[in-house]
Amino acid sequence: MSTIGTVGSVGAGLDVEAIVTALVDADVAPKTNSLNRQEDSLSAELSGLGTLSSVLASLDAALTPLSDGSAFDSMVIDSPTEVEVVQTGTPSAGSYGISVNTLAASQVLASGGFNSASAVVGTGTITLKIGQPTYVSGSSGAYSGFTEDVSKSVTITIDSSNNTLSGIRDAINSSSAEVTASLVVDGDQTRLLLTADDSGAATTISIFTDDDDGDDVDANNLSQLAYNMSAGFSNLTETRSSKDASFSLNGLTLTNSSNTIAGLVDGLDFTLKGVTTSEQSVTVRADIVGAEAKVQAFVDAYNTYQTTLSQLMDYRSDDGVLAGDSTARRIQSALRSITTGVVEQAGNTFSNLSDMGVSSDRDGLLSLSSTKFQSALSQNSQDVKALFAGATTTSNLTDNTDTTGLADLLRVSIDNYLNSTSGMLQLRENRLQDSIDDISDARLKIVARMESLEERYTKQFAAMDTLVSQLRGTSDFITNQMEAIKAAANR
Repeated sequence: MSTIGTVGSVGAGLDVEAIVTALVDADVAPKTNSLNRQEDSLSAELSGLGTLSSVLASLDAALTPLSDGSAFDSMVIDSPTEVEVVQTGTPSAGSYGISVNTLAASQVLASGGFNSASAVVGTGTITLKIGQPTYVSGSSGAYSGFTEDVSKSVTITIDSSNNTLSGIRDAINSSSAEVTASLVVDGDQTRLLLTADDSGAATTISIFTDDDDGDDVDANNLSQLAYNMSAGFSNLTETRSSKDASFSLNGLTLTNSSNTIAGLVDGLDFTLKGVTTSEQSVTVRADIVGAEAKVQAFVDAYNTYQTTLSQLMDYRSDDGVLAGDSTARRIQSALRSITTGVVEQAGNTFSNLSDMGVSSDRDGLLSLSSTKFQSALSQNSQDVKALFAGATTTSNLTDNTDTTGLADLLRVSIDNYLNSTSGMLQLRENRLQDSIDDISDARLKIVARMESLEERYTKQFAAMDTLVSQLRGTSDFITNQMEAIKAAANR
């Protein structure tokens, strides 16, 4: 910025603005150029470290499923359409025969028909109960007994504000009763449908009414909704009975209140979808392809890191901003040593990556042989897992204190550089950023000095210009006087 005026044309005719600009530039230009060079160098180094940190973070992420062992725990599950099987833990490979005889169901009760959803039913109270019925025939038909689960009993007041069919529906749904109410249109009639929220034989609904008309079991007013077979009144129709799922697994007859059976087999959840006509097979086997994909992802991430680091360290390239950098060399040496080194694990069939098909070339790049890796995994999957994950297979690295696995060792080494509080790269990036910030402060000081120099030089040259003007006026006066004297003498 310039604060120079246009003085100088009055007296000596000096171009004060040009002179001041040249003097100021001569003073500040070397300092500015030096700061520019420093900032360019620091920014390039900071960018290089940021790039290195990024590829190391990607490598760390690719190592996670290897270090916690989850890459080798995934299973391939083949099951019939009638049964859905989901892996929830670490199941063993195997085959299971399953037959589904009946699916679990929740009870559904339906009212008689009403003219509309706004039809008035009656007032009083409705008590909804959930419990276990005892059937006359032992397993179906009208039940002769009802054992209530008292913790699930809910009484609802029905008054003039909610005594319509839709009002009763809403009152039930807004209560804590484990029953869902809905309205269905049946021809020109509307019916109230009550469905138990849970399936299973012990979720039968029993409904008692305290009808304001004084009769709690007749088919009038609120008692139209009463239902308890063991008490002898059933003004609702059971359209579906509650029942447990009945099935067999490897010949063992089993029942369950829900069609989803958590942990039916260790590490596996089964969901029954339909009844089978014969025994169906469920097979569980190691996901070799999935495990290979996780190892390949590690190989790819490592190669990206190695290629990027080599470019950053190449002194012949403009991108070689970390050429000769000691930290970069230490990272390269540390990770290469772990990757190509021997992992000491007592009793493990494998001791290094090459044993399972991961080899390194002269440039430090890795490649994975699918044939050799799948052979190693088929031969001893637990040893392959242990080589990467070590003895402890927690998902949190800070908990994995054994650090005997190759993936663990790599992640610990990476953490030494990336840790947000103590990582070498992070600390260096912080220092570089501080230095760049200092340069910004130095630029502000240069601007202040420029303004000060411009003001001082302008005043000095303005004063000189005025003095020269005065001297020139004096010179002109003397010259004129001399000329006058000379002219007088010649007369």
